[in-house]
Amino acid sequence: MPKSEGTYNSFMINFLIDRKYRVARHLLLILFFVFVSFNLPFLTCAVFLDQVDHMVWYISLALLVSYLGGVYLHLYVLLPELLLKNRYVLYTITVSLLIFLMILISLGADYGVTRYYDQEPTHYSYFYKDRIPAIEIAGNFFLYALLIAGTSITILLRRWMQFSKRKNELEKENLKTELESLKDQINPEFLFNMLDEAGEQTPNDPERASMVLMKLSKLLRYQLYDGKREKVLLISEISFIENFLDLAKVRYTGLNFTVTKEGKLSRKLVPPLLFIPFAIYYVKLLPSVSSPMDIHFTFRAGEKELFFSCICFAPGITDKDPENGRELEDIRHRLDLLFKESYTLDTVDEGTICRTNLYIKL
Repeated sequence: MPKSEGTYNSFMINFLIDRKYRVARHLLLILFFVFVSFNLPFLTCAVFLDQVDHMVWYISLALLVSYLGGVYLHLYVLLPELLLKNRYVLYTITVSLLIFLMILISLGADYGVTRYYDQEPTHYSYFYKDRIPAIEIAGNFFLYALLIAGTSITILLRRWMQFSKRKNELEKENLKTELESLKDQINPEFLFNMLDEAGEQTPNDPERASMVLMKLSKLLRYQLYDGKREKVLLISEISFIENFLDLAKVRYTGLNFTVTKEGKLSRKLVPPLLFIPFAIYYVKLLPSVSSPMDIHFTFRAGEKELFFSCICFAPGITDKDPENGRELEDIRHRLDLLFKESYTLDTVDEGTICRTNLYIKL
């Protein structure tokens, strides 16, 4: 079965950066320069090969040493000490001088071969009569520059991937920290008041106090355990809101609410404590414990989307606390972190009637 293109790409990247292929990479590099170093002098001697002796091997070896010396000097000294430390001007100057030195050695080897064997420069020689030295030097400069850059790709690619990995890890950690901070901000403040309420009602109405404590324990359990998970069942999130509003009704006697569920809610997963901020936001609008308020929640689940709607009617509301506006901004900020551009949130405030529509693409 043929491998996919992605498999080959993955192997090539691993071959270039993985330490277990280090020896193989260096062997390929050395073999390449062996081929180049021993090929160039023999090309220069192409028309008088019958006259060559051991000298051509010495010149080839000298070329090999100069090439490998220049490349490894760049890899292990110039690249880490200059380029990776942002000393760009010194790096450019030093590498340019190194390339010119390598070109001079190549020219010297070329000239030395023809002079040693007392022959006229051949077609493959830098000093062939039809060639222009300035163009040859400029062309070789760019060729050597590309060669040195190519041999540096392993280190540069590894450093880039390490930087990218660290950046992604930091972004995830910052996102996690920020989300946890926002979740802490939306913890219901009235839970402590509910404890006081249960304590006050215990002597007179123990059943009511028991109900309050049971609902309160469910809320706390959800916050302590499910609230720490990355995703929870949507139906569990809805139950949490219902328990919250049941408790809110104990304290706010004028509060009434309904929850409508449509679609396959039991199969949907959402971030925990996603919708409770809206319930808290509207309950906090009540000016007193006896003020009337009707809240209607709607949850509708599609194949790859989720629609949430909240309509609040509270005729007793006049002035709104600016703190509630900041809480709404915190809600929007958390949605930005969780869903980026995959959601729309619309809020309409018409005085005694407030509407919120949230559409999420899952």
